[in-house]
Amino acid sequence: MELGGGGESATKRARLSSDDAAAAAGEDRLSALPSDVLVLILLKLSTRAAAWTSVLSRSWRQVWALLPTLSFDETADPGQLRDALDGHEVSVRSLLVGADGAAAESLGVWLPAAARRVSGDLSLYSYARVEEDEDDETPQSGIFVLPCFEKATSITLFLSFHGVAVPRAGVFARLAELHLHRVWFHGPGELGDAVSTPRCPCLQRLTVDDARGLADLNLAIRSETLLEVELRNLCTLSRLTVAAPALKELAVVLCFGKNRPVANISAPRLTNLDWGDEYDPSSVHFGKMEHLRSLSTNSYLVYANYAFIHNHFWLSLLQRFEGIQTLSLMLMYLRDIENYQYMMEYLTVLPDITFLRLRIVANGHAFEASAFHILRLCTGIRRLMLQFGLEVRTVCSSDCICDQQPADWETEELLLNHLEEVEITGWTGSEHEVAFMKRLFNWGARLKEITVNFCFTTSEIKAKELYQIFQSFCRSGICTKFYLYQKKRGKVLYAPDH
Repeated sequence: MELGGGGESATKRARLSSDDAAAAAGEDRLSALPSDVLVLILLKLSTRAAAWTSVLSRSWRQVWALLPTLSFDETADPGQLRDALDGHEVSVRSLLVGADGAAAESLGVWLPAAARRVSGDLSLYSYARVEEDEDDETPQSGIFVLPCFEKATSITLFLSFHGVAVPRAGVFARLAELHLHRVWFHGPGELGDAVSTPRCPCLQRLTVDDARGLADLNLAIRSETLLEVELRNLCTLSRLTVAAPALKELAVVLCFGKNRPVANISAPRLTNLDWGDEYDPSSVHFGKMEHLRSLSTNSYLVYANYAFIHNHFWLSLLQRFEGIQTLSLMLMYLRDIENYQYMMEYLTVLPDITFLRLRIVANGHAFEASAFHILRLCTGIRRLMLQFGLEVRTVCSSDCICDQQPADWETEELLLNHLEEVEITGWTGSEHEVAFMKRLFNWGARLKEITVNFCFTTSEIKAKELYQIFQSFCRSGICTKFYLYQKKRGKVLYAPDH
């Protein structure tokens, strides 16, 4: 005897029977769905799998050509990739291509089709083993022409020093971001001309990293829209010109190599400057930077010959600025410092700052005196980040001159009354690190928070030991956090098992 709802149950049974019959008969109900619903289904698949659905039935044949995002791996044939893009019926919002080991000529087969179709992001990654040879005058993987992407908004090329010919003409009308990594520039066009306002009227972010082919060239960027420019490892750049009235962030690091740096920078709204090349005030000219809040510099050699011009240039750069918010410095110790002079006494003033990033590459030497010297020049800081270098840990000889550094750091009571937050990166618990941190606790009477990031090679067993060492001298009442690096999880909060 059924207890109510018998009609509904009968209806459900009838529907199930109908579905079973349809399935048995091979009826295709998915094909009856609207195209926009089918597109949503295919978005859950890889591009290759989505393309395979075209063999299911006539109604599926063109559905995959409506996908707004496409991705291809290195197994894709260049000609088929070109045909797939040409046959696509809608604009592509995102195109991702992995082309490991591909020759430049094969990239040139399908890129023109991509330029016609992509209306959003293009990302091209081509990894291959390359021979590092700065003297080589030719690209190692052939040359292709980068077509003009009139509709793309973002382009990222991560290559293996393929030769890229920048187009002489054409406008990247909507391009807002351009990121070029491991590219070998090859005429006829010039990079500076291509990324300047007449041809990139919307460009806001430009990155050129680890590039070749710019030797003896004047890289001239003139843009009304650029907000961020990052130039790193260009090796043999001859001259740099940047005229960007809206620019907020500029990084120039290891771009001139052994060449004398020649640069003219006009960026009146600049807030962040990372200058990691030599600063020769006679050839490097900065315009007014009244809004600058953050400055990062090249390394300062703690021991060197007085005639070593690098340190003098470094000091000249710092002397340009009286007050900024954030200053990033690096103290560098050479492995062999015998017969060199202690150079910290020539550093007598720093800009008025509230946040100091201090990286120390000690190479086993005693660094306490030089770090103390820096802190003594910026007693108004509220935040301190100490970064210990990742160099191979060594111990200097017992008669090393680093032990002859001034000992005032051990006895002088430094008042860091505004310091509230300290972050340590690369903590190994070495004798010098422990000695310096013990003194820092005495100097920072109002310290509230300390974050300790163990060296990335630290095991969990070693982390427990380092944690106990740190807690043995850490003042009570300070909030402490410890982080450990794990292979699969990355940086994780360390909670010791007591």
